[in-house]
Amino acid sequence: MSLLPGPFGPVLGTATIKSSAEDFRVRERLGFAPAGQGEHLLLRVEKTAMTTPELIDALAGHLGIDSRHIGHAGLKDRQAITEQWLSLQLPGVRSIPEFPDDGPWRVLEAHWHDRKLRVGAHRGNAFEVVLREVNADPAALLERIERIRQEGFANYFGEQRFGAGGDNVAQALRALNGPRRRKRLSRQRRGLYLSALRSELFNRILARRIETGAWRCPLSGDVWLLDGSGSWFVEPLDETLAERHRQGDIHSGLRLHGLGEVPMSDAALALEQSVLAEHRELVETLERQQLKLSLRPHRALARDLRAEWDPQARTLRLSVTLGKGSYLTALLAQLVESV
Repeated sequence: MSLLPGPFGPVLGTATIKSSAEDFRVRERLGFAPAGQGEHLLLRVEKTAMTTPELIDALAGHLGIDSRHIGHAGLKDRQAITEQWLSLQLPGVRSIPEFPDDGPWRVLEAHWHDRKLRVGAHRGNAFEVVLREVNADPAALLERIERIRQEGFANYFGEQRFGAGGDNVAQALRALNGPRRRKRLSRQRRGLYLSALRSELFNRILARRIETGAWRCPLSGDVWLLDGSGSWFVEPLDETLAERHRQGDIHSGLRLHGLGEVPMSDAALALEQSVLAEHRELVETLERQQLKLSLRPHRALARDLRAEWDPQARTLRLSVTLGKGSYLTALLAQLVESV
């Protein structure tokens, strides 16, 4: 992440991130109220030092059900204390089952609901993190945090999309293009690889916009994405749209590459095409997989962003709420490099 350009300049120093699970706390926020009836049990679960798939397997084993009947809205980090929502399909069950009150996970609340929880159903995530052993000028850090609070940050895909070793893109290209490409991949593995490829291309397009000064200022031919919504529209750039862009009401939409009509034009389209031309293997691999083109905002807003600097301990405490699909690691990478 630190190799990608940031809109406010290079990173300001180094810090230790996620030195312990207690230093990284996440609370998932639902985008709806439970129905109060139905055969799906919505659970708000706190987990420590375990992945979401591990949590799902643990719940399935505890209740003796197939993990396919458990839904989730988003994946959460292992090295963290996180709260997230899951749904359990329990047809015919009328009472809420008992759950353990100790161990690496515990149920905080439960409600009946009428449908399975789907990926992306949450509104966002609230974070509380501690950066330790910070080696950076505190005044410069707080100044940049204030700029991010006011202007948002580059909406890069975080390092989680690229695997623990950062090599998911290379693995994807080998698996999908190599001599063993006809070997059938599991649905989960194929999805992981395609997400990594699309994320890599998106990050490169966003990096080019930052390098050419088209992050803060929109381009002619941009597609406009409403903040916090999947809705988009196309209108010629004028002062009204430019002001809405400055205020964070709309963002420039960048492509998640796939097949379909490309809505951007003029300078916005030319910039994207220049990046795609430099990464033909990624582009052709994705097109062979018949993915549908979609859009992602170039910028993410950091709501309720607060910072507290401890000069004796040289720690920086941050709290912030991000919309779904945005990565805290992308925000942190625009401050410091993790060591």
